[in-house]
Amino acid sequence: MQPSAALSRSDAPRVPSDVIARPRLVAALESTDALTVLRGASGMGKTVALAEWTRASASTVVWVAPGQDGSSASLARAVLRALARRGLAPAASAELPADPAAGRAVDAWRVVAAHLAEVQHPLVLVLDDAADQDRESVFDICRTLAAAPDARLIVATSRRSPFDSDGLDLMIDRTVIGPDDLLFDEDEISRALHIRQLEAAQVLAATGGFPALIHAASKQRVLGDPSSVLEAASPAVAEYLRPRLERSGVDADALAALTRISITDAVDAATARALTGAEDIENILDDAETFGIGRRSADGVFSLVPVARALLHRGLMDARADEVPGLMRIAVDGALERRAPMDALRLAVEHDDLPLASHVIMSGWTQLLESHGPEAVRLLRRLPVSRLRDQPLIAMLLAICYIASKLRRLRGLQLLRVAISAANSRRSGLGPTERVFIWAAESAALRLIGMSERAAQVAGKALNLYRETPESIWEPYAVEMPLLCTHLGISLYYGGREDAAVECFEYAASLGASHDMVKAYHAIALLSGIHALNGDMPEARHYAELIHDSAWGQEHLDGYRGTLYRVAEAFLSIEDGDVVAARAHVQVFGPHRSTSEHWLIMGIAEAWVALHEGRAAAGLEQLDSLCRLRGREGAGTHARQTLSRARTLLHLAAGDQAAAREVLRQDARPDTFDTLLERARLALVEGQASEAARMLAQTRRAPATSRQRAETVAVQVAALRRTAGDAAARKVAETLLVRLDDRELTTPVGLLDPDDVDFLREFLTDRGAKSVPGRGVFPATSERPRLSSRERVVLRALTSGASLQSIAADLNVSPNTLKTQLRSIYRKLDARNRAEAIEKAAVYDLLAEH
Repeated sequence: MQPSAALSRSDAPRVPSDVIARPRLVAALESTDALTVLRGASGMGKTVALAEWTRASASTVVWVAPGQDGSSASLARAVLRALARRGLAPAASAELPADPAAGRAVDAWRVVAAHLAEVQHPLVLVLDDAADQDRESVFDICRTLAAAPDARLIVATSRRSPFDSDGLDLMIDRTVIGPDDLLFDEDEISRALHIRQLEAAQVLAATGGFPALIHAASKQRVLGDPSSVLEAASPAVAEYLRPRLERSGVDADALAALTRISITDAVDAATARALTGAEDIENILDDAETFGIGRRSADGVFSLVPVARALLHRGLMDARADEVPGLMRIAVDGALERRAPMDALRLAVEHDDLPLASHVIMSGWTQLLESHGPEAVRLLRRLPVSRLRDQPLIAMLLAICYIASKLRRLRGLQLLRVAISAANSRRSGLGPTERVFIWAAESAALRLIGMSERAAQVAGKALNLYRETPESIWEPYAVEMPLLCTHLGISLYYGGREDAAVECFEYAASLGASHDMVKAYHAIALLSGIHALNGDMPEARHYAELIHDSAWGQEHLDGYRGTLYRVAEAFLSIEDGDVVAARAHVQVFGPHRSTSEHWLIMGIAEAWVALHEGRAAAGLEQLDSLCRLRGREGAGTHARQTLSRARTLLHLAAGDQAAAREVLRQDARPDTFDTLLERARLALVEGQASEAARMLAQTRRAPATSRQRAETVAVQVAALRRTAGDAAARKVAETLLVRLDDRELTTPVGLLDPDDVDFLREFLTDRGAKSVPGRGVFPATSERPRLSSRERVVLRALTSGASLQSIAADLNVSPNTLKTQLRSIYRKLDARNRAEAIEKAAVYDLLAEH
């Protein structure tokens, strides 16, 4: 028989005229495997999908109605009847005796095999509603089909059955199309309901993509908010499912347990047991999945199918309304326990319990902000401001989500004021936990808009209240405390309160390690970077090793939270002499340079690597590019001040003392030891060793970090070599040796003239230093003439063009004294006359005032 003739007599169910075409499922059913299992609950569209595929398939399709007893003999007779109905077997072959004996079943399958062997074109047997077949019948039909080269079998089941047995894989190739495959995806919802992709995504979130709901919604042409699809379509689908649920075999106790579980979208076994009090809850959930009422995810979380939940929840509200508050609290605690705060928040808001919603927000603060911002906005945006004033933590959550969007930033700022006003009011009735959360968020918001000092003040206020609050009050939110303290610490750090910040980070790291190491990661990364920047390399190495000895993913190492870890690794690599590794660490900053709040530290790290690579010009260009990328922020006073040291060192490494001097004059903060140190270094490079020594000796300011202390001693050693000789320099170098070994530093030596670097390398080697620096980063200045400050004054006076007598009068010296000074200048510059002296002075950059 030709395929076209077979198709003309197809006994497949008729495809409704308004069916929603699903090419994805049709393609999946057109498998080359001998067995395809289509498994899903009632209402998931299995039969419709099979009928649509039948209409499109070029194969001969034979629909088989299985026997009610599920035996092998009954199934064989059903197959023979179906083949006879299609003209593929004589009618008499279907009239085998109804003896269920095993021998009769074997005989029947031999007859089936003989008829299948005669088929000369692709043939597909479709076995609908096949979940009740026993193991013997399943293995018999699969064994028979496996031996027929042109035949395939498609079975549809509402639950797991022997067709899912592992042993079948040894006998027949199998494809499984499961419940998740049957759900509508965004594209299918968009086509079915004639809506845009964004709306389709919202409908998917509201309905789970349950086929019966989507089909009912398409027939009713539901418009408006996507959640209305579930509400409008549920009654019709419920009427369809109710009798099937009643006939499903679920006993009354199990049904009561599932009714209580319907308080929430999803539960794990522990929460299900707490909700129902049923010790056999695992069996109940297994049965519910078997009957197609729900399903379990790979991590063991059970979810009722959307319509079943709607049906059971209606019964819960009608018959057990007094239990709802207690069940809701159990479900919320369960969701928080399995780290699903969005589920908990949705449940609290659905039942209009906003104090409970605030508790959920504190319990899942980080996850809600980082992973569920858009969902939280959709859930909370309709709450009136009058209610948000009573629950300012909800207002703060919404504010942060809104501020992230340019279009909604104004609304976010309005809600931010609502939350902050409540937190600052003594009459608001807020507890210390809510206040600290709100102040922590306020400090982060202030920090991100550039108000670092104000952010530090608010963070300090929050930290003080946190310290004053008994630990028992914080215990329910202990998992959020590491990240909360970390963000308080970041605000303190950028507000200039580094000691308090480090204390916050250390506390956050220890607290996170005792609760959840993931929450400790950010604090550990910050500690490693800050210690590296300060020159405390043993501590930086310790914290960096905690990170790279653990199994952190690249999203942690290369993302926002890993920024200062990468800084630490880059600085450590430079100290170890591995500039290639250092470059690899800072290269991960690329995607974050335009958005990260740590951009200035990124710039400092990139400049430090370029400096030690010998790429000073490229480092300067990279700094300028970063500042241009940041726009007004990059051109601001704070940015120029913060980057002034990096720019000064790069200019000196490029041999451009005039540019270094200009950076220190225009950009550097005049009141810091860091600026004083760089001015002394510049004086040393320019041959003014006495001035460099004087600046460091007479200042009342003290170095603030180990790096500054080591660099200061290194500059003093170099200045002493020029003013007091090598012997005096070696005495001070003893102090430098101690500092370098203790802090595992080498780079302070490299920031000197190459001649001084060689001197100190030899000294450190002779004294058995732990590590010896490599080459210096500055060009040699030993060929540069060393003029006294008085000689520089005379040299600059020569450029005026005035006569020597006039110059002598201006300088208040005798002509003979002036001539003596000129002879010294000409000798040092190797110049024969006034014009040549001025020309060579310009080459050596000796004419600028200091």
